[in-house]
Amino acid sequence: MRASYILKFVAVILAVALSACGAIQAQRQAEEQKQQVIEKQMDIAHIWVTNGDAPAGKPFQVLGPVTYSEPFTPDAIDSHKMNSKLKDLALAKYTNDVDAVIKAHSDVSADGSTVTVTAQAIKFESSADREAMHRMNAGIVASPR
Repeated sequence: MRASYILKFVAVILAVALSACGAIQAQRQAEEQKQQVIEKQMDIAHIWVTNGDAPAGKPFQVLGPVTYSEPFTPDAIDSHKMNSKLKDLALAKYTNDVDAVIKAHSDVSADGSTVTVTAQAIKFESSADREAMHRMNAGIVASPR
């Protein structure tokens, strides 16, 4: 009879321990997802877009073109939305290298049905270390939960 109490006690302790492990793992996954969101926001904020050239006297390397087309709508010609889309496309194409998108330009097709946006992605020779930026907030609580 005493053995059955011990077995029940061990079973209860084991159940509590397993549920605690699951909770810790879920919390760890949530923190990893939050970190990925923060890193993407940092990367997007790091990229700037201009319709002009890169700053004079700041050496850079051209990574390549960034281009997209979409049907003509008021949103398609909104400069903030164009800049946002160019940043997203440049980050997707040149993940850890892009610092800026220069020479951004939009054209509307002759029939007025399509907007084409073109630009160049560049990387500055004195580029910020993205890995260092991503670790910058390690261990720091930016806001209460």
